[in-house]
Order: sequence, then structure tokens, then C-alpha cells
Amino acid sequence: MEAESINYARTQADGLDNIAPSLSQGQAAWQYALTDNFLSPEEQSAVLRKQLEPYQLQLEKNLEQIGWGPERLSAWPQVAEALFSGKQTVPLIIYLTPDLKLEGSLRIVMTEAGPDIRVTPILQSLTIPEEIGGIRLSSDERNQLLQEGALARPLLMAENGSLVPTFLRVDDQTNTVELWQVRTEQLPTNLLGIDLTKEQQLQLISGHSVQLAGLLDQQGEPFTATVSVSAARQALQFSDVNRLDVQITPDRQFHQQIAHNNEGAKTDQTLNQETTAGTTIPTHKQLETIKDLPEPTSGEPIKRQAKKIS
Repeated sequence: MEAESINYARTQADGLDNIAPSLSQGQAAWQYALTDNFLSPEEQSAVLRKQLEPYQLQLEKNLEQIGWGPERLSAWPQVAEALFSGKQTVPLIIYLTPDLKLEGSLRIVMTEAGPDIRVTPILQSLTIPEEIGGIRLSSDERNQLLQEGALARPLLMAENGSLVPTFLRVDDQTNTVELWQVRTEQLPTNLLGIDLTKEQQLQLISGHSVQLAGLLDQQGEPFTATVSVSAARQALQFSDVNRLDVQITPDRQFHQQIAHNNEGAKTDQTLNQETTAGTTIPTHKQLETIKDLPEPTSGEPIKRQAKKIS
């Protein structure tokens, strides 16, 4: 298992982050990712896989209990890849007990006691709470979440004694509201030929727009545009472009990095509806949620048509 993890870290290491791909340095790749100031999705995956190694047997046992043991996961590698990369899986049929099943998404969360397998039920309809994290949402904010899928400006939410800019967005897949934070180190230092200053990065994660001149399009032609963070798309977006013929090539690396999920992404409302694989009895709130869900029909990953957010 250790050799497999080292090889994974070695082969998946992001060359842009100066992780040497030699076998001798594979042992340190996952540890380097912990201290690097820019964690690519591949590095985040390598770190999580290393952290999960001591708990492998327990994880397999808990996953087996909900119908997703090693044999099943091997038949659906995309589910295993998302799960062990710290991401939310596609909707699945999950057996909380032999007689109780629901449609939901899985994710692995590292806690002080080790990893938890969280089950987020897929809700039939979206409900916007009146209050999130002790902050009461105005009717305009709730309507913006419902209509646009995200708030344009982040809320300042308490975390470890500090106030942290936190975006609210709708997860189309589960019909829940998520908390979403962007750190400065997740943003590119160079965007389409322009070096971003620390101040500009701070403006972006705080929900402000930044106007940049001299950006280079796909043909290498300069243009001016306003750049901002889109919580709905979990990416940087461009507006007020000064040319009609500008073609911009999306930067997949930075989009993945910005979009990568984390434990802070679930609101209290969603956490109350979640259950943990391996526990014996769902809470009353979870049972009430399950009662309102449609009856699952298949054990395979479910193809869902995402709602369009304009």
C-alpha cells in the first residue's frame, strides 16, 4: 500500500509546483504537497490517500455496509477516484441499513478521530435557509441564491477566531446550499500574461472585481477585462471585455484548484441531514429527510440532469 501511495504521489505530482518526478523523491511528494503554497488537485488527492492508509480496512468495511465495497468500487472507478480524492461523488444508491436506502452522494472527511464517510441525501427541491452560520439572509440574498445559484459577494463568517470571506452557492447535484471559500494561494499568480499582486488576489477572494489591462487572448492579442470570482461556476470569470473578438482559453489547472471542495463546504442545515456510514441508527432529522426522498430504483451511479443557472 505504501509503495502504491508513493507511486501515485510521484506520477500525479504537478510539475508546475516543482515536485521532481523521480522515484527517489516520490516518498516525499505527499509531504511536500502539505507545505507547498499551491496544492493542485492531484497533490490534494495524494495527501488524502496518504492520510487514509492507516484506515483502509475500516473504510472498506464501512463502504461495504452501504453497498460500495472494494468489488463494487472497482466496477465504478470514477466513484472511487472522486471518493478518495476528497471530492463529492455523483449521486448513488446508498444502503444506510439493509432495509433503508436512499439516493445520495458520498464524500470522505478527515476528522480528529480519523476519516468519516459522509452521506449527503439528494433532496427533491432546493430550500434556502433563512439563517446560515448565525448570519440572517435577507430576502434579496435568498432570492439571488434561488435564481442565480450563488451570492455575488461573500459573507464574513467566524472561523477559528477570525472572520473569513465565505461565498454561498447552490450545489445542483444535491439541491443544498454550500459554503465555499477561496484562499489567495488557490488563485493564479499569473493570469493570461498578467502578474496578480497580493492585493488583487485579496480583492478577488473578498468578492470584489479587478480590472486588468494587457491580458492576452488565445491568439496572443492584448485586451482589457474585469475579473471576478464566480461562486456559481467555482471559477474566475471575465466581464466588460473591451473587444468583441476575444477568445479566452479556460485554464483547467486553476479552475480545478479553485473549485476543489473542502470540509467547510456544508452548511449546518446540510450537515444535520447527513449521516455517517458505519453508524447504526440515523437521527430523527435524517429519517424525516429520507421519508421525503423519492424511492431509489437502481444500485448504479445515477445520471442527473443539472439545473441550468443563468
